[in-house]
This record gives sequence, C-alpha cells and structure tokens, in this order.
Amino acid sequence: TTPLIDGDFSAATLKVNGSLSVTGSMTMSVANTITNSTTYNGNETIIPLNGANLEITIDTDQLVKGRVLMFKNLINQNFTILTEGNEKIQNSSGDLVDALNTNNGSGYTETIILFSEGNNWYPLYQ
Repeated sequence: TTPLIDGDFSAATLKVNGSLSVTGSMTMSVANTITNSTTYNGNETIIPLNGANLEITIDTDQLVKGRVLMFKNLINQNFTILTEGNEKIQNSSGDLVDALNTNNGSGYTETIILFSEGNNWYPLYQ
C-alpha cells in the first residue's frame, strides 16, 4: 500500500497522497524585498518589490509544474516580469510573450500571481 504521507520529516519536501485539510492557519514563505532589477531564483512564494520600473527575470529553474509566484509592488509603480529561457508569460490578450509589463494604460497592476504548468507562466487573475 501507499502511505498517506510520504517523505523524510527532516527534509524540506513532504508529499501527501490524498487530500490535505488545514484547520488552523497557514503561512507562505516571503522573500526579502527586492529593490533593484534582478533575476529571481528563490524558494519563496511571495516576492515583495519596492521600486519604480523594476525588471524581475524569473530564473528557468523556477519553471516547475505547480509552482506559484506572487509579485507584489509595495509602492504604486510599474514593474516588468521577464523570463530567462525559452519559457513565456501569458499576457492579458492571451498571447505568450517574453515580458509582462504591469502598466495597463489606466494605472499599475500592483500584484501579479503566476503559476507554471511546467512549460510557461500563466497569470491567475484572468
């Protein structure tokens, strides 16, 4: 039989074979605030940004099926999310592009939540 919980409890990865119900609170990892354009390759889910016209490149190592990245600009300024390799990001028109700019013409999108299906990145707000 397959155990319901599999993994080394001292390791960083735990796999649950079945449903997981959290009856208390849950936390997500938060990266240090990014203040300059950079390539992101951390383990965190939430990536705070604090700067104008930042360019954040997602490292190709992040391209894992089920990976979710949440970019939040702490100030009302434009930022751009780019990809490092051949992967693309879906824009608001549904096209796969190399860069996603948060200036939507009527203001700035302050939060971008992306998920990967293993090949590209897709926003969760569309």
